[in-house]
Amino acid sequence: MLIISNIGIFTLLTLAGLFLGLLSFFDSGSQGIILLLLGISLGGVFLFFQYGFASGWRSLIVNKNPSMISCHFLLASLCCVIFIPLIELSPNIIGSYAPVNLSLLIGAFIFGFGMQLANGCGSGVLFTFGSGSTRMMVALPFFIIGSVIGTFMLPFVIDIMSLGQIIIAGNATVIYKTLVNFIALFGVFLLFHMYVRKRNIMIDKKLLLGTFAVAILCVLVLIFSGSPWGVTYGFTLWGAKLFQSVGIPIESFTFWNYSGPKRSLEHSVLSDTSSLINIGMIIGAGLLASMIGLFSSAKWPPKVELISAAIGGLLMGIGARLSFGCNIGAFLGGTASGSLHGWIWFAMAFVGTYFGIIYRDKVGFR
Repeated sequence: MLIISNIGIFTLLTLAGLFLGLLSFFDSGSQGIILLLLGISLGGVFLFFQYGFASGWRSLIVNKNPSMISCHFLLASLCCVIFIPLIELSPNIIGSYAPVNLSLLIGAFIFGFGMQLANGCGSGVLFTFGSGSTRMMVALPFFIIGSVIGTFMLPFVIDIMSLGQIIIAGNATVIYKTLVNFIALFGVFLLFHMYVRKRNIMIDKKLLLGTFAVAILCVLVLIFSGSPWGVTYGFTLWGAKLFQSVGIPIESFTFWNYSGPKRSLEHSVLSDTSSLINIGMIIGAGLLASMIGLFSSAKWPPKVELISAAIGGLLMGIGARLSFGCNIGAFLGGTASGSLHGWIWFAMAFVGTYFGIIYRDKVGFR
């Protein structure tokens, strides 16, 4: 029965992928199909390599093992070598830029705290949800709700203590700007890597291979979508569409009258890059999970973990909107684009992670 169940899920997801691919083609042409395929690839890659952020950050704080987080900076340094020249030289590609303000500080802290409660980040929630994680079946809906709540809050705080967008080496030549950002990101990777060697910890070669695989896919997303990959805006759009469907006048709120959000709200969820890739990630992770039998081993976690997942999802949704993204859109996309907000996001989310781990210990969530 378990084998039939996994085969059934694989068949269902395959048919869903084909159907969505057809709809994406009618909606966005070949670009829609490509982005859906990239999302499916990202879902499979993240699950296969277990490429997460929440566990890696927790491992550094709890076990003094920075091997995973060092790969995150290696990933950002690899991406920036391609991102910055493409952003600077192509009129059709934009970077992931956001203002440095109070909203960024508070939102990133909230996100980091929530990330440890939910036991996953934006991309982590997606690929583990797709692979049948019962915890993420609770976290994802609350993430979506929190994202919409964040859109109500953002317009009131976005201008508080704002320094505007700050681009590192922004007035320099493309080569110099790329070099400065690469040295900064790769330098942090080397510092973590030296600490790993000092503690005689071996970095898993599979993890390094996963880093290069994710980097390649991130570059492809940038090329075919025209902007760095982001996860949480897709959740925000899903929530807004759901709120609209029950009669809540989302379109009257300030955030949804900004040009980008307004355009997204007026079109289908398959027209938005983040939304389409998110759907693809769920399908991709689900396809791989069904092939290796993960669905047959899925179990409901203890109540404390489910409650924590709900609270964590809600906090991540709010935090992501206030801080302009998650580990992918804000940290990876921001730092790889040369934006200072990506570095500040990392610092504040890391502080939030520290306090989130303390919370986990107090409630017995290991």
